[in-house]
Amino acid sequence: MSDKNLVIAVIACFAVAIAFFLVIVWEINKSIKFDRKVRTEQAQQKQITIEDNRDFSIYETLVGDDGREMVLVPEGVFSRGSNDGDFDEKPPQEVYLDAFYVDKYEVSVEAYNKFRKAANYVEASVPFFEGEHELLKHPNVPQVGVSWYDATNYCTWAGKRLLTEAEWEKAARGTHGLAYPWGNEMLPRRANIHGTADGYQYLSPIGSFPMGRSVYGVYDMAGNVSEWVEDWYDQFYYQEAPMMNPTGPEDKKNRVFRGGSWDSTKVDVRAAKRFAATPGRKDSVVGFRCGKSVEK
Repeated sequence: MSDKNLVIAVIACFAVAIAFFLVIVWEINKSIKFDRKVRTEQAQQKQITIEDNRDFSIYETLVGDDGREMVLVPEGVFSRGSNDGDFDEKPPQEVYLDAFYVDKYEVSVEAYNKFRKAANYVEASVPFFEGEHELLKHPNVPQVGVSWYDATNYCTWAGKRLLTEAEWEKAARGTHGLAYPWGNEMLPRRANIHGTADGYQYLSPIGSFPMGRSVYGVYDMAGNVSEWVEDWYDQFYYQEAPMMNPTGPEDKKNRVFRGGSWDSTKVDVRAAKRFAATPGRKDSVVGFRCGKSVEK
């Protein structure tokens, strides 16, 4: 090889080495920038949580027979229904309810499995779910694949009952008729609804959205899973319902469920929104929580 070719080869090798070094430096710099971005976003998320300075300690709590925490919703009047919603949400009216307790969290897979084991009860079943079925078995996600009868049986076993529809709505929106548990606008990081902007495509672990708590400190009353309540459904019920401790109509075809789910739009997770289905329905968007009357 001539001296000229040798020099060219050395220069080429040196250029390749320099280019390789610059690529490494670029990749390291990109990694550092990405890490800083992630840390900034995490810090912002933590700050959002810190800024929720509502005092939930003012509401009495107790532990139910199933070992799960419940929150006291005081007696009094609240605004039920909405003029901005569907026909069955009208007319809005002031309704009085006696004090009651509500589960702080939706009933989890772990809690439901304890019930199943103790009562030798049938396993929950989901006819169709577009995601991985293993997600539905995670101990800290809400139990789905349960009918109204299953939910009722769990609550009875736990020394509780399903909430009435009116109780559920008061626990979700407080006394002033908020559109959502946290306020009157749909805000980020408040609920697990349709899409992945909230960080979840399907079910999220229970309690993942502390900023979405209701005024009583109750979690996930918008999104994640809808929740069975005690009442039969009648689209005209609000027009004739009593103003004190309403318990719903008698002997209808469908039972009510509330709250919207991970597959719902922001309109359908409003606290006044009503849904109905046959009591035997089981699917991936409906779960439940329990309530309990205050002993007098």
